[in-house]
Amino acid sequence: FKADRVAKIPGRYGVLHRILQAAIIMYLIYSIIMSELYLKKELPIPGAVRTTLKESDNFSTPSYCTGQLPCVFWSANEIQYPSDGESFAFFTTRASVINYPSLPGCSFLKATSRSDHCFFKAANNATTILPPSYIVGIENFTVMIEHSIRGKVTSIALRNGLMDGELMSFDGKSLRTITNATRMASNPKADGDIFTVQELLTAAGANLDSPSTAPGADKTANETYRSSGIVIVVVIEYRNVLYKNDVISYKYLPRLIDGNEYKVLENIYNVTDGSFTIIDRHGIRFIFQQHGSIGEFDLITLLTSIVASFALFGGANLIVEIIISLTKKDYERVKYFEDLEQQRLEK
Repeated sequence: FKADRVAKIPGRYGVLHRILQAAIIMYLIYSIIMSELYLKKELPIPGAVRTTLKESDNFSTPSYCTGQLPCVFWSANEIQYPSDGESFAFFTTRASVINYPSLPGCSFLKATSRSDHCFFKAANNATTILPPSYIVGIENFTVMIEHSIRGKVTSIALRNGLMDGELMSFDGKSLRTITNATRMASNPKADGDIFTVQELLTAAGANLDSPSTAPGADKTANETYRSSGIVIVVVIEYRNVLYKNDVISYKYLPRLIDGNEYKVLENIYNVTDGSFTIIDRHGIRFIFQQHGSIGEFDLITLLTSIVASFALFGGANLIVEIIISLTKKDYERVKYFEDLEQQRLEK
């Protein structure tokens, strides 16, 4: 059986050992604070993300209205479809509206087979209500975003009105800081964060008048994102605020999905005359994803982190032993067989 033996080694190795131990202690304190090892952490459980669109008071005829397509002025109710989407929002930038009247004595909803003459066919007697047209001034509309999260193993349950936030650009720069003071400045009754559509587009690195990279876009006509539609994913990232107990903040991280277009067909069945009205919408699709890490102070978690960190002290011993073994030829003999200090005293 072999056991470790304690040997006193003369020299300044003890000073080096204490310096290494002090450095390890400072590193442990730094890690516990900066890595928040005192928190019981978990992934946030996503709550509801709701968006509300509001039209701007400043309307003017933009330059794209003088191109191939005409422009129309729509209110927020017509632009946002559907009016209340959970974790997504769609804002129309181009639309066309066509009405398909039913045949005499027919109902599109009661066709018994595809060969039935009452079966709906898009080519039957179509009436164009609105030709393909751009929606004016979508960039100036404002969007209010409301979102919430909760914990599973912690007692955390918050909405964004109780947290501070930040809008980040696609290249990592901070564009705007959001606090209760800034929310109330723009709207004293605001329940969420208010941005212009242009702010979100800029943060995502998107320009509606840039040529679309979507595979289905008309490259010969130099079709833009305003015409083809666009998809933007907005990650809402949550985390604890450093040095503040149980305080959580969030960041909006919008990013353009290159090569994606977006359109949706809204089908309206008119009960009065049995006709179909189809609205072909192209526009901005915002998709919200809630991620991050949240936590609250927990004594057991802190003690576990401290105990686990003490294993690093063995590294100080190892470093000193390696240095001694390289500088003292009789180190192995002293460590395992003799006490060099006792031998020196006997002389």
